[in-house]
Amino acid sequence: MSLSITDDRSAPPCDKTIRMANIYKVIRVAVGAFLLASAGLKTHGLATDPLAQESVLVTSRILIATIEVEIVLGLWLLGGWAARASRIAAIAFFTMLAAASLYMAVEGQASCGCLGRVRVSPWWAFALDTAVIAALVVWRPAKPREPLLATWMQGILVLAFGSAMILVLAGAIFMILADNPMETLGLLRGESITATPGVSDVGDGVLGETREFQIQLRNNTDRTIRVVGGTATCACLTTADLPIELLAHQARRLPITVRFKGSVGAFQQPFVLFTDDDAHRTITASVRGYVVTSPEG
Repeated sequence: MSLSITDDRSAPPCDKTIRMANIYKVIRVAVGAFLLASAGLKTHGLATDPLAQESVLVTSRILIATIEVEIVLGLWLLGGWAARASRIAAIAFFTMLAAASLYMAVEGQASCGCLGRVRVSPWWAFALDTAVIAALVVWRPAKPREPLLATWMQGILVLAFGSAMILVLAGAIFMILADNPMETLGLLRGESITATPGVSDVGDGVLGETREFQIQLRNNTDRTIRVVGGTATCACLTTADLPIELLAHQARRLPITVRFKGSVGAFQQPFVLFTDDDAHRTITASVRGYVVTSPEG
């Protein structure tokens, strides 16, 4: 009678491992698609409404960087290259998103701005980020049959090359076609006049304190436009220099005074400027800051 000994290392994976790998594939595709959709909504909001991102944490530069990361990570997850590395990258990225969402929720922000113009409560965003992290931690991809380094390098090279080509091509087309990139971006958003920055930060202030900040108004058209007045949702913003006249393609700075009022904590106050231009009657921007009870906070 002969005995045969089977090496466990050559045995096929157990059913539990197969199920885990199959579930992870579904999660990987869903998270990748979600990241691409999120990047698309952020891009749409940035192109159509510079104030779509109403967060005290996010600037335009950070928003653009986040869009790029979401596109790269989304394509990486959908492609399935170097699955273990992409899983770790996704966990790290969603951990940062969860921390930002929790901060905005505690600060009382109405929307996290994570889906562009679609308003989402920071608490819901935090719950979603946490659920994604949990799913990525619980379920794992199957072990690669090819050497790990070769698989990882192949996926990274393909992803990096494709992403770089898309970004370079898009940037080159925009720079070639746009004589003045800022004016072109404003016209793409349908703005006869562009206000920058879209969100002005005035820092900390005591209740009742006034502070002045400035915005730049740029006329993107070939005609003269007058800015005739302005208003806000509360009586905490005043503009004494209106009306002003902007010649074709001219840029001017406009001083605005803000009064710290309301409850203690972070605030973000939108305001509207009115023009005599039929194509663009209103210009919207906002100011943010933090109300403290004393100069020491």
